[in-house]
Amino acid sequence: MGRASRIAASAGLAIAIACIVRPSLAQRAGTDVGGQPARRKVTKLPKLTKFVEAEYPADAKAAGVEAAVVLTIEIAATGAVANVTVAQSAGADFDAAAVAAARQFVFEPAEVDDKPAPAKITYRYSFTIKEEPPPPPPPVNVHVPVPVHEETEPDHDAAPAPASPAPPAPDTVEIRGRPKARRETNQTTIRAEQARKVAGTQGDVLKVVQNLPGVSRPPVASGQIVVWGSAPRDTRVYVDGVDIPALYHGSGLRSVINSDLVSSIDLVPGAFGAEYGRGLGGLVRVETRALPRGTHGYVGADTLDGSALVSTELSERVRVAVSARQSWLDRVLSLTSAPDVGDFFPIPRYRDGQIKATVDLRKRETVDAVLLGATDDLTRTVPSPDPASTRSEANHTGFWRAYVRYTNVSDDGDTAIVTPFFGRDSSELVQRFGPTPARLDIDSTRYGVRASMRSKLGSMVSVTTGLDTLGTDSDIAREGSLTLPPREGDVAVFGQPPGDEYAADTWRTNIVDVAPHAYADVRLGPVTVTPGARFDAYLIEGSRKTPRIGQTPSIGFSRLETAVAPRLSARWELGPRLAFTAAYGTYHQAPEPEDLSPVFGTPDLALSRATHVTAGESLRITQTLSAEIVGFHKTMKDLVVRSRLANPLLARALTQNGEGRSYGVQLLLRQELWKGFFGWISYAISRSERRFDGDESWRAFDFDQPHVLSVVASQEVGRWSFGARFRYASGNPRTPVIGSTYDARNDRYDPVFGPQNSIRIPAFWQLDVRVDRSFALGETTRLLLFADVQNVTNRENAEEIVYSPSFRQRSRITGLPTIAVIGARLDF
Repeated sequence: MGRASRIAASAGLAIAIACIVRPSLAQRAGTDVGGQPARRKVTKLPKLTKFVEAEYPADAKAAGVEAAVVLTIEIAATGAVANVTVAQSAGADFDAAAVAAARQFVFEPAEVDDKPAPAKITYRYSFTIKEEPPPPPPPVNVHVPVPVHEETEPDHDAAPAPASPAPPAPDTVEIRGRPKARRETNQTTIRAEQARKVAGTQGDVLKVVQNLPGVSRPPVASGQIVVWGSAPRDTRVYVDGVDIPALYHGSGLRSVINSDLVSSIDLVPGAFGAEYGRGLGGLVRVETRALPRGTHGYVGADTLDGSALVSTELSERVRVAVSARQSWLDRVLSLTSAPDVGDFFPIPRYRDGQIKATVDLRKRETVDAVLLGATDDLTRTVPSPDPASTRSEANHTGFWRAYVRYTNVSDDGDTAIVTPFFGRDSSELVQRFGPTPARLDIDSTRYGVRASMRSKLGSMVSVTTGLDTLGTDSDIAREGSLTLPPREGDVAVFGQPPGDEYAADTWRTNIVDVAPHAYADVRLGPVTVTPGARFDAYLIEGSRKTPRIGQTPSIGFSRLETAVAPRLSARWELGPRLAFTAAYGTYHQAPEPEDLSPVFGTPDLALSRATHVTAGESLRITQTLSAEIVGFHKTMKDLVVRSRLANPLLARALTQNGEGRSYGVQLLLRQELWKGFFGWISYAISRSERRFDGDESWRAFDFDQPHVLSVVASQEVGRWSFGARFRYASGNPRTPVIGSTYDARNDRYDPVFGPQNSIRIPAFWQLDVRVDRSFALGETTRLLLFADVQNVTNRENAEEIVYSPSFRQRSRITGLPTIAVIGARLDF
């Protein structure tokens, strides 16, 4: 590989080497003298004939970090590697490198009764930095499984096979059937080391979610996540199982978690298991990285912001990491010739920070304590010669979470995880159109606990039970127009002045959900079935059931809403390369606190419901190239919409007469890391529609994008790395203005609308590129220089449709021009 330092790999040792078989009925013709089934003998162990050296993670190598990854490798009867899973992680970067190498191993197959048979081994891949060439791979001792579908147990009478040279750190394995199938059938996982190299992400690993299958392109500068035709607020985001209000800062330019604390990102656009609920849309799960030994860190700066992280080992059992980030894009733009770019693209001022501490109590028992938080300030003003037509918007958001996660893995593999958490969310939105203000302030306290216990009930069944609780105590204040800010389904146009009505209200809500859940992984030969169920009990309370009118006393409300949510998924493996999947589930979501106002909403809102159904196929074309196709259908009921009545009933401004449906097909062609190259092509064709209960026809959902295409590629050449990303997306629907009427009393024009959502913003496409170069400044210090250029063709993508004050002329707001994010990072 042309490197001064090389990697040494060593294999684990499986102690048991023989087993007794309980044959099927067709095999019971042969029995021994005692009438017991004839025992089958392991006559040959698998032998590694092709060893592939893993690529040492660049950051870890530069920092002098060594590690060992324990892998479970399933070997087919042909000797080919059928599957590789991580049994003991050493961090996302090491895991990905070890798995990629092991998938390319080739073995002489094991034999049972002199016939080739599948086997499963435990293999320890050690990453060590040495000056000499790597030694040849050591011999491997394994515990060989008998043909699939048959139970096994130790054969204490069988003579042991000849001993092999013991590797440095032997491991014990036992046969437990085929590897565990992925529980979430529609899950896409990206490792952090790859995600940071994707063009257009500026090295932010969580921004890679925007390029995954099933994700629509969000409105510019929104940071929203729209998956499979669900509203942005219907998708839940979790960090280590703890919910947070947003994955990105308000502008969408950065995520709220430092990338160096992220191990992996999972996107489940729908039909997820019983562990999670409270949302009709998808699921984003972020797992934080295990803290390394020793002292490491970095300092980085680019056009957008500056950040730093330091991780150190306080003792043999205690490690801690601290990180912080501060934006300065607003100051950079003020020094350039484009300070007015913020007229339509709000320039963010954001900051975030994280602290993580890990305490190793004993072997396979740890406690992680985490504190994370983020704040945002977004301001934009659309000037006008007429001060009465000047539009402005100011938005301040912030949150913090503190949680402790206890993890205990027993000797037999049972796993217990308990995570209590506490935090605060706040948001303040002020919109003005001339002198007319609209304000919405929300302050919430969030608290709860997530607990789960996973137990194995033999070689074919494992059961997970758990409890998921969340409480949200909110204080809300709102004033202004009843229709601002607009909600999905409102017929409105960008820049439309608010109505004449003015209202104000302050109220308090408390929503508590207690949800026990359970599911089982049942393996029936090549089929894995995961039935599950979740029971949600919502306590919904509010301070006022009716508006403040004169001396009306404050009469609150309190009620209990319950829901049972069955879940079911299945995976059928037709071989080591081909599998079919299917999933079904029902989901429920409580009303938002701001919708329970007796003035602006309806205190009696109940739960919204959805049903997800998916079916898919996955094919591993080569050891590192795979393809997936998934079809989905979602139905949504009891959606909260604005009342159609010109004069709604008291405390009935909102109703639950909304219906929705979303259906489509998504494809993913993915190349794992291979000779320094990785990438994927994702494409989704779908429709998402809404209607008012009782309507005959459907309309396009406000975020409907029938076609979404993403192409991502990255190639490493020595110390250089090159990447590119191409994105195409259909434009969002809009309601056309077909005329206007003059309001003499207010001296303004009001629009006359055509059919709702019958036109679209022009389609979006953009090409981004990235190049970086690393420099070794010593044994443990590395400098990285990079340039991430967005919209290299300088295409003027339309982001919104706007009209003249008389609504007689139509034009477009275009997105950002070519922008180069240039930066440097020093790792130590």
